[in-house]
Amino acid sequence: MLRDKESANEEAQIVLETLVPRPNLAAHAAGILARSIEDGLLRPGARLPGEIELARQLGVSRPVVREAIAYLKADGLVESRHGRGLFVGRQETLRLRLREIDASEKTILEFLELRRGLEVEAAQLAALRHTAHDLDRMEAAIAALNVADEAGEESSEHDLAFHLAIADAARNPLFRRVLQFVAKPLLASIQEMRAKDRGAAQRIEKRRADHDRILERIRARDADGAGEAMRRHIDEACDHYTALLPSEVADLYPLPVPQKMRSKAGKS
Repeated sequence: MLRDKESANEEAQIVLETLVPRPNLAAHAAGILARSIEDGLLRPGARLPGEIELARQLGVSRPVVREAIAYLKADGLVESRHGRGLFVGRQETLRLRLREIDASEKTILEFLELRRGLEVEAAQLAALRHTAHDLDRMEAAIAALNVADEAGEESSEHDLAFHLAIADAARNPLFRRVLQFVAKPLLASIQEMRAKDRGAAQRIEKRRADHDRILERIRARDADGAGEAMRRHIDEACDHYTALLPSEVADLYPLPVPQKMRSKAGKS
């Protein structure tokens, strides 16, 4: 009896959002629980509510809850204790789950910020460490991208190839591994942005000039110039994409991008 009282006291008290229909309810349910764990709302050692209660709070069936728990177990976020239920595990490693990176408009803006931090450094290192073969790959990717743009065809894969060539030229395999790991959402974000201005000659020319400038600075072994060219490229993409969003979506992302912050600082 005492054990039952202790178990009741240690059970986590959480508030979960009801799910709306999605292509993969179990993955989304697992994402909600994972965020509660990562945000500290569910601490290591806390007991999760039972299967029936989780299903009630999430508004899904028990089979969906079981599948979601299987995701969390596979990631080491929760663990079963015989006869006592499910408990939050002790997190000793950092895990990034691709299913948590979607192609929503808000997430694309967040993804552009991630790319800025990663790819500016990669461009700087590529300027210092590239080989003639690296330059050939960058040039080939740009050429294929330009041909696709001029034909009005999908060109995002060639765009990605250019950025991956820069990552390889940085001679740090972690740049390539990270970009490859997020290649699917990265490609989705590029495609989403391209879809909003497909056929706009001015935007195509702007992208072409940006890529040429990045390649020029890398070829010249100008690390600072290459980094700044990449930063401007991503900042301008962020500005342009934000301007195309409906106001209710843009309002969800009120943070200024660094380019705007620098211009404001320059005027003061």
